[in-house]
Amino acid sequence: MELWQTMGEQAARLMQSRAGLNGYTQGSKRKYFWGYPDNEVGNTSQAGYSDCSSAARSAILAAAGIDIGSNTNAQIKNRAKGKIVHETEGYYPDESQLLPGDCLYFKGNTGHALDVGHVEMYIGNGRICGHGSGTGPRVKDMREYCQSRADSRRRYFMAIRWVAEGEGPNSGAGGALGERLLKKGCAGADVKELQTQLLSLGYALPECGADGEFGAETQRAVQAFQRDHALLPDGEYGELTHAALMAALSEMEGETGDEAEEEPPEESVPMVLITGGSVNARKGPATGYGILTVVHKGDRYPRIATAQNGWHCITIGDGTAWVSNKYAQVEG
Repeated sequence: MELWQTMGEQAARLMQSRAGLNGYTQGSKRKYFWGYPDNEVGNTSQAGYSDCSSAARSAILAAAGIDIGSNTNAQIKNRAKGKIVHETEGYYPDESQLLPGDCLYFKGNTGHALDVGHVEMYIGNGRICGHGSGTGPRVKDMREYCQSRADSRRRYFMAIRWVAEGEGPNSGAGGALGERLLKKGCAGADVKELQTQLLSLGYALPECGADGEFGAETQRAVQAFQRDHALLPDGEYGELTHAALMAALSEMEGETGDEAEEEPPEESVPMVLITGGSVNARKGPATGYGILTVVHKGDRYPRIATAQNGWHCITIGDGTAWVSNKYAQVEG
């Protein structure tokens, strides 16, 4: 079995292990994916916090030692560091191209790169797992979920595998920060990166600075950081310390927000399918009302009221609009 398959399956297992245990938040507590207050990887005894991007980030970091980015905007900007295994102008992934642990990205936030708005993790056998709102993460049928977002604004569009085959957290010395355990005696580019980040957070290295060698001074700085973040001050830079460092850097950079519109409509909400070509969505249930926008054949929108005068009231973005039942129908 390929190493990525092993680590990817581990990421998928870790994601599922937190199913139903976390409250949704876009605030600073989302760093407690593994449970509050201990935040111990693999813990299932404590309730925690997360949103879609922090859930995917935490699972992959724990399984593979790689930090993919603090929100979906950062993750999609980092896509060159992973492998794009599927990309489409349609609405559905090609499951034959996916392995457990792959991240599926969806549109939904025009303020982000490529309009990315949400991420889910593929966990195998036609299922995905992610945290969009409420209590999560939640396991879902992949095709049904993608169908619920099958419109141009919120569709699935890309799958990224964050660890290339044959690479892993201990594959060599001096790789990217977080890919191996760092302790006294280590040296390399990752040690220099650790030192640079510690300095940026105010942990002094007065004698040696960022020299790329993990000596007693760096060990003391790591211990000080660990104490400040309620970690065991053993002076070794492992996955928990790496996760805490990445969270601290993200908070310092103001990168604690998350995506808009990442949660699909509840299953109990009827959906309206646009059956016409290009259809005017109006401010009220008649052609005399002004046009808000134009919707297109195949788009699906939540219905928020029963039809009036042959018009469906639907949710579009943060508002509502009306479409004629000549060009739209309620599904189901």
